[in-house]
Amino acid sequence: MKTSDGFVKTTIAGIPYLLPYGQKIADHARSLRLNDSGALLWDTLSLGADKSTLLSVLANYYNTDADMLPQLTSDLDSYLASLKQLGILSYNAPAENFPPHSDQTDNTFPALFSDDRAPKYYKIGGLCFSWFGPDDLFDTYFKDFSCEAAVADQRIFIITGKPSHLADGTLLLHTTELTIFDVTDTYRFVFGTHWGIHEMRVKKDGSAAVLYCVDADNKDHAESIFHALRFAFLIAAQKQALFVLHSVSIFYQGKAWLFSGSSGTGKSTHANLWANRYHTPVLNGDLNVLGIKNGRPYLYGLPWCGTSETYTTTTYPLGGIVFLKQAPFNRVNSLPPDEQALFLMQRMISPTWTKDLLLKNLAFAETLAPLTKIFRLNCTKNPEAAAVMKAAIDQQDGGCLRSGDG
Repeated sequence: MKTSDGFVKTTIAGIPYLLPYGQKIADHARSLRLNDSGALLWDTLSLGADKSTLLSVLANYYNTDADMLPQLTSDLDSYLASLKQLGILSYNAPAENFPPHSDQTDNTFPALFSDDRAPKYYKIGGLCFSWFGPDDLFDTYFKDFSCEAAVADQRIFIITGKPSHLADGTLLLHTTELTIFDVTDTYRFVFGTHWGIHEMRVKKDGSAAVLYCVDADNKDHAESIFHALRFAFLIAAQKQALFVLHSVSIFYQGKAWLFSGSSGTGKSTHANLWANRYHTPVLNGDLNVLGIKNGRPYLYGLPWCGTSETYTTTTYPLGGIVFLKQAPFNRVNSLPPDEQALFLMQRMISPTWTKDLLLKNLAFAETLAPLTKIFRLNCTKNPEAAAVMKAAIDQQDGGCLRSGDG
């Protein structure tokens, strides 16, 4: 019996949680809120304790009499069974079946930095990028973000061919579409064969990235390269305290307002209700990058916008964030501080491949939450839902909202 890798215990607004990261997130593992005894048991489990030790710790915590031990044992069994069901606890760790580890240092970047070709410059999410590669790709997807030459936050090289050396590294995440390795000071991305990309390597500090393409000039691969570049951006952005939220944004009352939620909850539908009823333009139909400057939160423009084809190049002050939940009624609720930060973190697509990266996302969420308005909207897909949400926003003080209800 042992705790599974891929979970970290931390506190959010003083409340203990178990949070998944890396492969566990890819496997759709859930976060778990712990009570005090659950947190104590987790700490004890993490030290390699067996069941009898756990029972002793629990009995001491509750100062349990002998006649209560059967009930306490039953409660402990239920707790352990729930951890196992959630993939948090394992009794027999399965053998991994992934490519072997290599300690080979990645020396990709020094040679490429000698490239004397003239790059193109782009301002995306408040950061400057210099990119070397096919002009058609940049003109198709990034033309609106073009800027004058400047000191680049990230340099990107898009080339045809395979890397000159192998650098497997330590496996961080594996899905049918993407595998990510940790190679010394570099992340290595291996994509599905249909991407038309052999692999991509990105410096952990976000300063540089190299895409090795089957044919960088093949227009059939342009869209795949465009989407691959998003991963390089996410690394650079996170290093600069910029985080990307899966959400639809609209412009209202001089500010950006975000609608977020799990897939299928109606983010685009709700934004369209606002557009049809209140003529509020959509800023981005899928992803929004957020940052804090001088104590105030802002939304920055991104070219990645899902299938919506709607994006902005402009920076806006952030008005607030609405987390949607489907319901047979329309009602706005406030959220307690721990759920505000948790929901923000869970809707981010910024890297969570390691424990430290996950905790960076959480730290930003905890910093952002008190600086903006955050709502939970239980809603239908009818126009009334937009009216109810607008009334809550217009009220400003949120006095009618019921904390934790929803």
